[in-house]
Amino acid sequence: MFSDALGFDVGTARCLLKQGEESEGVAYLEQFIGKGSVMAMIEMAEHLDDKGDSASSLAWMERAEASIAADDFETLLFLAGALRRGLGAGTAKERYFRSSALKERVAEAGHLATIREMIMNCLHAFNGAPKDSERASFWLRKAAALGDAEAQQILREEGLS
Repeated sequence: MFSDALGFDVGTARCLLKQGEESEGVAYLEQFIGKGSVMAMIEMAEHLDDKGDSASSLAWMERAEASIAADDFETLLFLAGALRRGLGAGTAKERYFRSSALKERVAEAGHLATIREMIMNCLHAFNGAPKDSERASFWLRKAAALGDAEAQQILREEGLS
């Protein structure tokens, strides 16, 4: 599961909340929200959404989005996943595009795992992305420039290096 630099563990929170330990789970979330954990804010939003309190859930998502540092890639990706799961403001389509934009931003900043995901999305039209060999090649070159041996090998084999 996910955890952040503040020590918040998503698995622990979900386990507490799903095992009927709601007060303990909420206290765990509040403890880390107090420390500034954006992941805990997103989990609080999910918990409230699960309980049918969409107004409070939206407020927590807005707070979380406003609190993420530009270079906190793991939390940006966690937010992208929450948007795809239906949390946050807007229509499903709007949340999808916000999620995609977050992932692209993380990839452009050099997050190799996300770059690899972008390559696969573009090559095979995964996750709603259009099939785009030029964009896949762009991401492949970016991965190779970051030292990804597999990307470098593919570029050599395809005569693109």
